[in-house]
Amino acid sequence: MQENKSQLINYAMHAGIFLGLFWILKYLFVIGSTRILALNLIGSFLAIGTPLILYYFLIKYKTSITGNKMGYWHGVRFGITLFFFASILEAVMVFIHITWIDPAFVGKLYENMIETVKTFNLSETLLSSFENQPLPTPVNYIFSNVILADVFVGLILSLFIVPIVLRFNPQSTKSQIVNRKS
Repeated sequence: MQENKSQLINYAMHAGIFLGLFWILKYLFVIGSTRILALNLIGSFLAIGTPLILYYFLIKYKTSITGNKMGYWHGVRFGITLFFFASILEAVMVFIHITWIDPAFVGKLYENMIETVKTFNLSETLLSSFENQPLPTPVNYIFSNVILADVFVGLILSLFIVPIVLRFNPQSTKSQIVNRKS
């Protein structure tokens, strides 16, 4: 089946707005958890929403755009593209956070990482390499820890969720509902 790349991009951008706004909401809990630790638990709980949103938009894309004729790799490409566009919105929020709201956030994050490495009693050379590593610039931090990480998560989730979506057939679901009512 020939896929329409412009429809894939357009729908992924549209859906990416919603996923990106969800990630911004989730990130607000990360920001708030520096003052109220209970918010970290809520933010972690919200992580369940990401695969559910991917599933929802894959179903919508399959049924409304491709006419229930979507291949496996087509679905994976959609998932990766969706996560890329959503990560751009999240990257804006992270940039605002680490540049203006809490410029010491990345430094504290790396200090915590060094403390964690110390608890594992790893070799001194590895520990000193972590300690001597310069802090990334905000752009480097956002590119590697937000955009690339989100796209990688999108790839992994898509590899598992696309087969589930491909098995979904709206016609059989409607007939099952009608048969149950009878």
